[in-house]
Amino acid sequence: MKLLLDVHHSPRAAEQLRTRGLDARAAASDRGLARLSDRQLLQVATTEGRAVVTEDVRDFNDLAREWVRARRDHAGIILTPRRRFYRGSRAYPQNLVEALVAFAGRHDLSEDDRNWVRWLS
Repeated sequence: MKLLLDVHHSPRAAEQLRTRGLDARAAASDRGLARLSDRQLLQVATTEGRAVVTEDVRDFNDLAREWVRARRDHAGIILTPRRRFYRGSRAYPQNLVEALVAFAGRHDLSEDDRNWVRWLS
């Protein structure tokens, strides 16, 4: 599973995910990605075959619906609840990493799977 972490999430999470075998990038560690709108970030992720990991629930839900109506495919969206993955907690980013690794283990999503949106629990 290939992931693109939205700017809300720490580049340390992407580093830890890579050590756990997942292909992960963090928008926060790339100035070009960090400046993109949500729509543009979803496009980059789609082009690279990556699911976006974001806590920006409203905007990405709206984008997902818009893309379906326009018959555009995206490579997936993983929504992260702010309270569970609070960046100010001692558990972060390890709790995010563990949840994403478990998610990847539970979901057999190939690069051919499109247009899915899931909550990370």
